[in-house]
Amino acid sequence: MQAATRDEKRNIREVLLDAASALMRELDTIDIGILDIAARAEVNHGMIRYYFGSKEGMLMALLDRDVQHAIHQLDNLFTLDVPPVERMRIHLAGIVDTYYRIPYLNRLIQALVRDATTERVHHIAEELLKPIANAQRRIIEEGIEAGKFRKVDPKLFYFNTIGAADGLYSNRFTLSAVFGGMPAADDELHERYKKQTVDTLLSGLLA
Repeated sequence: MQAATRDEKRNIREVLLDAASALMRELDTIDIGILDIAARAEVNHGMIRYYFGSKEGMLMALLDRDVQHAIHQLDNLFTLDVPPVERMRIHLAGIVDTYYRIPYLNRLIQALVRDATTERVHHIAEELLKPIANAQRRIIEEGIEAGKFRKVDPKLFYFNTIGAADGLYSNRFTLSAVFGGMPAADDELHERYKKQTVDTLLSGLLA
């Protein structure tokens, strides 16, 4: 039996991460089993241990992949020659898009830092979360300096942003039971929510 090539290994690894992500979105929970993940990925469940060491290791790899994608988008944002107001608008829209794509994000972070090693907590804080918070603070400071934004506390505005972005997508029960039977936000509702959220948050910033 031939050993798997590097590309084949990468493909299996990505398929497992995609399967875990899809299950968490569909079931609206991060409490998913390795047998279910393997079945969705159509591989033997031993592949999870082979590629990630454990289910927890796989979830950490998924968090890394999800957040690094958002960080890469932020890096690209700062290469654009646009004024602070437009940069903030693009940034806020990107955050809402992120939570629509991965509504389990906050729950996964909380689960992975609970009883975690110091090294893991440091990694999540310093390499995954701080780059996003610092980028947002940088945009706010640019806007204040340009006279476009009023002075706000960047730390509090970060929580305003994350709370608003996460709110619709992590509250399926309220969306379904209180507002009319929709089991989850679809593309049309997401676009309307994104526009309203971005407009509301940006209005609170403008001088």
